[in-house]
Amino acid sequence: MRSLDKIVQTLIINGSLTEQPGLFYGKTGIAVFFFHYAKLTGNSLFQEYAMNLIDELQKQIASTTSIRYDIGIAGIGVGFNCFLQNGFIEAEDNDFFEAYDARLYRAALYEPELDLSLEGGLTGLGRYFINRLRGFGHKDSKLHTALMHIALDIARKIKKKNVPENERPDVYRFMCDLVTLPEYTEKYANSLQLCKEWDCIRKPDIHKLFPYMNLLPRLYVIQQYFNMDLTEEIGRERKKWEEASKISITNMGILDGWAFEAMLYLTFFHNIDKSWFNLL
Repeated sequence: MRSLDKIVQTLIINGSLTEQPGLFYGKTGIAVFFFHYAKLTGNSLFQEYAMNLIDELQKQIASTTSIRYDIGIAGIGVGFNCFLQNGFIEAEDNDFFEAYDARLYRAALYEPELDLSLEGGLTGLGRYFINRLRGFGHKDSKLHTALMHIALDIARKIKKKNVPENERPDVYRFMCDLVTLPEYTEKYANSLQLCKEWDCIRKPDIHKLFPYMNLLPRLYVIQQYFNMDLTEEIGRERKKWEEASKISITNMGILDGWAFEAMLYLTFFHNIDKSWFNLL
């Protein structure tokens, strides 16, 4: 198993060279690690490095930047909301999110043909607006308008049994998050109940749900959303991870790259809050 120092050095050397600005594979995900590491170590240099990554990725964002959650603005925005909520950065909400809110509002209302996936579809956009409404944007009516539009579209597809099999876990997770907002709890309770009647939700298979994730974060996410006790499974997978020989890591990101490995170290050996799994 690689040492944390080795991983940190690799991320410092390569983080700024990473061309992708997004959450899963790029600078936003790397910044997630360095903010947590700076807080853990008390070393402001790591916080400065994370801030430099943010400055760089903001310069990369243009009108043509993807809206996707995995590589684009939706995921970047959720990452920034995480930084604000944790006190890693300070900013005026309206200034910080104004362009993101406007771009994703247009996408939610006027860009058809999006699928229902988290990575590139409506549930990814929905997660952005849910996070904004949980945070400093809770009084912004345009955010509610966009989220309502997304929720109604998805609810209609659920009712008409028009949700593809492979997108159902993402839709279920979105609905679980949606009903935690008081304004949406009663209105979408029935949609959530219909999701719970799907076979993949009634009889969850931990090896098939959320296949884009590594197994360890997947187990935590399933435990949270399916009310299952997966303590033993998590323990076994953690042991495998600790005992594994050095495997090839091909990217810097937080989904399955060097930043992901670094966050696992902080989670298992320094007991940081596991809520970062909810970014995935």
